[in-house]
Amino acid sequence: MGNRQLTIFKVSGNSMNPLLHDGDRISVMPVPKYKIGDIVVTVHPIQTDLTIIKRIEWIAPDGRIQLRGANPNGSTDNFGLVTPEKIIGKMIAKLD
Repeated sequence: MGNRQLTIFKVSGNSMNPLLHDGDRISVMPVPKYKIGDIVVTVHPIQTDLTIIKRIEWIAPDGRIQLRGANPNGSTDNFGLVTPEKIIGKMIAKLD
């Protein structure tokens, strides 16, 4: 993780409502350690050509991370545990 580069991502979909909405732009940067509640961008664990924005729900003792959307009315996504290496970075700011 030697490269701490700020990257801009555009939100697509409603899984992070009400925190983030379709079309919002966020700035993301890798951090040394992630914690529960962080909003992160990661490579989708199944569709590896897709990036997703989710909130860290839980961190297992072995360091793997459980992600979940924020939308109480429609985010039922559960991808199992992802490794920290798959995480592109933590949301630093909402730009829109």
